[in-house]
Amino acid sequence: MASVMDEHGKFSVLLNGQRDVEEQLNEFKKACNAHDKHNRKRCKRRYYNLALMARMACNTSCDEIRNLIQNGTRTFLLDAVRNRSDEIEKMASLITQTVEEIQTQDPHNKLVVGVAIEINGDCCRIGRLRNNCSIFVEIGSNMTLTSNSSYRYSGFNEICYVINLQHYLPTLKLGDEIKIGGEVKGRIVKILKTNISILIDEAGIINSYDYIELPEQCKFLNLQKATNVFSHDLEMAAGLQADFLVIPQIRCKTVLKMLRHYIRDNFKFQIIGTIDLEYVSRKMLDIMGIIKLLDFLWLTNLFDIPQALHTYICQDVIPIAKCWKKPLIATVPLKRCSDFRVFENHDFLWKIDCIFMEKSEWCNKYPLIVKKLLPIKNYRRGIVQNISPLRDDLSSYQSAVNFVIRTISTIECQAIFLHTKCQVTAAALGRMEIYCPVFVIISMEDDDGEEEMLHHIQMAKNLNLRRNLNTIIYNRTMNPCEYKPIDYGIEYARYCGAIEMGDFIITIDLDKYGGEDAVQLGVGEDVVIMRAYYVPPKSVGEKLIC
Repeated sequence: MASVMDEHGKFSVLLNGQRDVEEQLNEFKKACNAHDKHNRKRCKRRYYNLALMARMACNTSCDEIRNLIQNGTRTFLLDAVRNRSDEIEKMASLITQTVEEIQTQDPHNKLVVGVAIEINGDCCRIGRLRNNCSIFVEIGSNMTLTSNSSYRYSGFNEICYVINLQHYLPTLKLGDEIKIGGEVKGRIVKILKTNISILIDEAGIINSYDYIELPEQCKFLNLQKATNVFSHDLEMAAGLQADFLVIPQIRCKTVLKMLRHYIRDNFKFQIIGTIDLEYVSRKMLDIMGIIKLLDFLWLTNLFDIPQALHTYICQDVIPIAKCWKKPLIATVPLKRCSDFRVFENHDFLWKIDCIFMEKSEWCNKYPLIVKKLLPIKNYRRGIVQNISPLRDDLSSYQSAVNFVIRTISTIECQAIFLHTKCQVTAAALGRMEIYCPVFVIISMEDDDGEEEMLHHIQMAKNLNLRRNLNTIIYNRTMNPCEYKPIDYGIEYARYCGAIEMGDFIITIDLDKYGGEDAVQLGVGEDVVIMRAYYVPPKSVGEKLIC
């Protein structure tokens, strides 16, 4: 019991007053401890902010797509080789429908999702075997490889369909050695108009869509007729309004150069290439010239490969891609939770821009555990192996600014906000070692033409495959409070939970200032305004996304 004197000078008796005070004090302590714990957790939250790309399957549901988008996946891959055209159209329409539903629920940020189409390219592959099962061929048995499309989805031990075989038939000769997959080898013993018969010299297992290696395969195509090899795939990709074209097993620089010029003249695809690195390294081909012709480089395997090939990738391929400023996509083969320890805090995470994932065969789910690959340990520790590049970076003004941004963002910063319409500028932040998200704000004005709006959307889709970057696209209808671009990005990030009051952030406003009423701050160059401050509290009555 406790007694309290009220305002009239009278005493009133309170039952369990001391207990109530202690309970309030305990609740206050719990709230303070939870607040401190939350702050400590956010201060230690440093990530490799990598992009995510997922492969669509025929059994992928709308809820799975929604879950992937909510976890940061902004690019979906449709395999036009393993799936029929009607299945591809069904998956593409499902993606469009899901994106529209999410956009309807959250109309304050235009959701931009890119679609990539994997085509066959110029390589030869086995079609789908009967019931999609593997077959075993014995030594001394005969096997027929055909270009008859009736066998494309029903191959047998005796006869199998081969994609693109009709383009290479005129150049094949008796006795040529053919390799199927990783085990089977045979010699050509009969050549017909649409078929070839091979005698198996080395037995092994053949799977659906295994690659076939012909002698000097990349040099067999007639460049004047090579566009016929890709015409059907390109028309299908254009009909599906794809943004990226995935070309597998690239070997020949000449064919890739021809294809790139043909796409540039007739289409607007970005090229994602997977190079046959074992063949290129063995034949000592021009890897630098091949990477230069690509827009994105996809490394499909970084682990289950010979040590010599792994060294070749780390010492030659990745440095060349960094030199040409080509983003790197890497496949992380997570199938079950126990595989997580193999890749957690792996050293390859700082080399790549995007993680590719597909449904696990073990549990039939997408391994969204890849988000747990991202935490960084000992982020405050910096090691400079060679001091000369550091001195070179500090010798120019722009490099010094980048070094300051990198240093501040590594230690203290919770987010960086960049307002620009230049893809090169945004991509520069994507190549830096930043452990906090970078929000790229793209504002669409009412006077922007249709071509300029399409350019902004395509720019956002390209940035979705780069590390660190998160695009925010909005127009006047999405901005009822008439925020400036940087302020809109800050409030949107606050609404998403990325930043809170008191967080340290960096804002970069890069634009061309011109016109009669504009302030001339530079001489014919872009003006960069960089500010660093703490996030203020919301103004009273302020509303943005509620």
